[in-house]
Amino acid sequence: MCQPVQKRGVIKTVNKKKVTYRTRSDVKTKRRHPEYGTSKLELRFAKEFLDKLGVEYVYQFKAEEIGRYFDFFLPKEHIFIEVDGSYWHGYGLLHEEKNRIQKHAEWVDKQKDLWAAEHGIPVLRIWEHEINKTPEKVMELLKSRLVFYKDKKEKENNKKKRH
Repeated sequence: MCQPVQKRGVIKTVNKKKVTYRTRSDVKTKRRHPEYGTSKLELRFAKEFLDKLGVEYVYQFKAEEIGRYFDFFLPKEHIFIEVDGSYWHGYGLLHEEKNRIQKHAEWVDKQKDLWAAEHGIPVLRIWEHEINKTPEKVMELLKSRLVFYKDKKEKENNKKKRH
C-alpha cells in the first residue's frame, strides 16, 4: 500500500503511480531584466545600424504615463524607433487571423503610437524581415530620416570644399 507524501507541492498516489503537482516556487524561470525583456533582434539592429551611423540613442526608453517601453529613442533626432518581429506583431495578417499574443502586441503598438503622437514624437517602425532581407534599404531609410546624420554629412562635404 502506497502512502501519499506531502512536501513542497502536492504529491498524490494514483493507481500506485506518483503524480506530482509543482508549486510556483518549484518552477525555475529564466532570469531577465525586472522591467523589460531584451530582444536579440533589437540588439543586432543597434549594432548593425545605429552604432555604424554613430547615432546617440537610448535603449528601452520608458514612457512613464503608459508604462510601456519604446525600443530606441534618439534624443538629438527626437524620434522613436520600434523594431517589430514579423511573427510577434503579425506581419501581413488581418486582425481576425492573429493569435492572442499578436492581438495584444497590436494593441500595445497602438497605445505607443497614440502616446508618441500626443507628445509630437514620430515613431519609425522597422520590420524584422526588412532587417534580414534588405538591410541596405533599412540603412538608406535611416540615413534619410535622421537629421543628425544629414548635418554630419553636410559638415564633411563643406570641409572638402575650397574656401
